[in-house]
Amino acid sequence: MITNERDLIKSIEAIVGPENVTEAPSLLIGELNPRLVARPGTCEEIVACLKVCAEARAAVVPAGQMTWLGCGNPLRRADVVLSLSRLNRIIEYSPPDLTATVEAGLTLRDFNAPIRPERQWLPLDPPSFADSTLGAVASCNSSGALRLGFGTPRDYVIGLKLAHADGTESRSGGKVVKNVAGYDMNKLYVGSYGTLAVITVITFKLRPLPERSSTVLITAKYRGSLFQLGKRILSSELLPASVLLARGVSGLPEDALLIRFIDSEASVTSQVDSVLSLVDGTSSATVLNENEADAIWAEVADFDQHAIGVKLSVPLSAVPAEFEKAFLAHLECVATADIGTGIIRVAFDSDERLAVDQIKRLRANASAVAGSLFIEKAPPGITRAADAWGDAGPTAALMKSLKERFDPQSMLSPGRFVSGI
Repeated sequence: MITNERDLIKSIEAIVGPENVTEAPSLLIGELNPRLVARPGTCEEIVACLKVCAEARAAVVPAGQMTWLGCGNPLRRADVVLSLSRLNRIIEYSPPDLTATVEAGLTLRDFNAPIRPERQWLPLDPPSFADSTLGAVASCNSSGALRLGFGTPRDYVIGLKLAHADGTESRSGGKVVKNVAGYDMNKLYVGSYGTLAVITVITFKLRPLPERSSTVLITAKYRGSLFQLGKRILSSELLPASVLLARGVSGLPEDALLIRFIDSEASVTSQVDSVLSLVDGTSSATVLNENEADAIWAEVADFDQHAIGVKLSVPLSAVPAEFEKAFLAHLECVATADIGTGIIRVAFDSDERLAVDQIKRLRANASAVAGSLFIEKAPPGITRAADAWGDAGPTAALMKSLKERFDPQSMLSPGRFVSGI
């Protein structure tokens, strides 16, 4: 029976080794300082750690590289951070089947690099994608500018291995693409922010790596003309992977429209030429080289330079107006508008009272057009006052019942999810 903190620490050290435990880390999750960070090296060690924590009634926060621990609502408790950074292997890779099974601590970059020679890839680019672990990407269903052409993590996860709060394990899905009859349980866990179970192993379906990627940078005197051009491209027969308007992004003019094509050599060449033919005398277009494009898309995905980041999801027709409202409220902000998916991201700095007022106003604007606003990151005082997701309405009761079913003691990231679940 574990009755005190010292017993908890000793028990976890016995499981993962003292060298993989940090006591009283200089780590703040919002306003909370966890007792320890544990770094298990196997799924079995994760399960054993969870059993010990369940016995001690210790709240567990699953983590990858520990860079987005503040995402979502403020945690009520954070006793043990369970970092999966040591679980970073490719377990099984089948190029003919376009599938791979990986441990959740493997980063997206370290996964795509070894499968690239097979001309395959996992086409995801979430915020700070270079160092994002695949477990974190799946847990948050996190996507970026490739979403238009290639979708979200939910589209690629076909199997999961899970460790539950009581120290039991389960699996969902499988290792082949067509393996689900009835409700796809993967979709329940992907996007649950580590509040229902700890994702330990993931099976992804992959995509063939296209021959070429090319990005066209377009600038104009008036931002409205860039939106119009983006809409024109989307309504044409062209198939862009990304159509994004960026404002204030480092390395770009103040306002810039980025059009990216990822396909065969001939298709990309033809589509880039078509875009260039649409650019009239009021605009200027440049085809970026590969290094320039990679650097720009990395900047687009990196919102860490500001303390507050919000994501609006609005109907496509509302994107220009909501984008104007968003950046006019924060003149020094970084903002991007995905014209093809309706995702607007805004990153800025502000004092708490003003930030809460602005976020509530932006959320009300989005709600008025049947959209929503999610606070991706902010100091805990802001998310406590504004709620990261806002009012969940009738779905809150369903989400609470799921939490009670899968984590009845509320030991996994308590408070983080919708309605403080």
